[in-house]
Amino acid sequence: MPTTLELLRSLVGFATESRTPNEELQHFLADQVEGLGGRCRFIAGPEGRTNLLVSFGPEQTGGLMLSAHTDVVPAGTGWSSEPYSLTVCDSKAFGRGTADMKGFIACALTVLDRLGTESWRAPLHLAFSFDEEVGCAGMPGMLEHLTDATDVRPDLIIVGEPTMMRPCHRHAGKVAYDLTLRGRAGHSSRSPQQPSTISVAARIVLELDALQNLYRTPDASGTYPVTVNCGMLHGGSALNIIAEHCTLSFELRHSPEGDPDQLLDPIHAVIERERHRLTEIGGGIDQVEVTRYPGLATDPSHPLVALVERIADAGASHPVGYGTEGGLYARHLGVPVVICGPGDIAVAHRPDEHVSLQQLDSCESFLQALIETLCR
Repeated sequence: MPTTLELLRSLVGFATESRTPNEELQHFLADQVEGLGGRCRFIAGPEGRTNLLVSFGPEQTGGLMLSAHTDVVPAGTGWSSEPYSLTVCDSKAFGRGTADMKGFIACALTVLDRLGTESWRAPLHLAFSFDEEVGCAGMPGMLEHLTDATDVRPDLIIVGEPTMMRPCHRHAGKVAYDLTLRGRAGHSSRSPQQPSTISVAARIVLELDALQNLYRTPDASGTYPVTVNCGMLHGGSALNIIAEHCTLSFELRHSPEGDPDQLLDPIHAVIERERHRLTEIGGGIDQVEVTRYPGLATDPSHPLVALVERIADAGASHPVGYGTEGGLYARHLGVPVVICGPGDIAVAHRPDEHVSLQQLDSCESFLQALIETLCR
């Protein structure tokens, strides 16, 4: 088996941007784990994307699952080095996906090779998904498969998102929508008589801001119970033409206890009112839900959370502000889920993404101790 850095170099070399094929990477991972005795199950998705579920040890319930997504956000520009070629400098490994979250995958494979996988008393599962970065789009297929795979019911799931190896037990849920507004073009002098789709979109945005204004105080943990963002707004064709088309995208992140549909009732009421106005001139509003995943709220007093805290030795478990696949696993399997992985979320999704070699070493030590405790 290659070293962690050699594995990470190979993984970074697969430019598995969301909504693009990841089969080549998943087959590379399968080749590595099958040589260690892993039982591989591919769960096909659309257009060359696939989930991979790997199991070691006895075919029974219990044990541990390690979860990671294989997709990365687009590299973009502004890098000091080639984003899809690993560069090691100043004790840091640079490249797209090093922190989010191929470093975790490389560490897991290295530890499995080091420990060996024979004569385990409980199973270990590796769950590698696709298209997490675009709303956990690969998870429905994974969860459907887990419904049938009754042997995959771990006692604990670790999602290896970058947390600087400090365990996290809680994060927000999210819903997101794309709106397409259709009106009718006209001379700009007719604006008092004819609605502009841009003006309609602006009223929706103002209602989103009004919702956010109700939740501008963080809770006791320092996180916000609700965040609202209009991320994209595009429309119109010329200054002197009433805008015939406009598109709007927005998201709402909510506490694990929050009901996103109830929170968005006033937004949907405005959308319905404005849809009626546009319908009167032959237009309308098309609304598409593009993302929905639940929050995570693992009981911080659970004994397995305490075990993770002790082994990680990086402080008490705490909430994080970003979402993961953890809430979906927790809701579907009903088991404790903890987020813990190498690297800093602050360097993810930006040029010069990196993970320190010390973080990779810490992750290896953590995974080895956890596997030895729960599986061997």
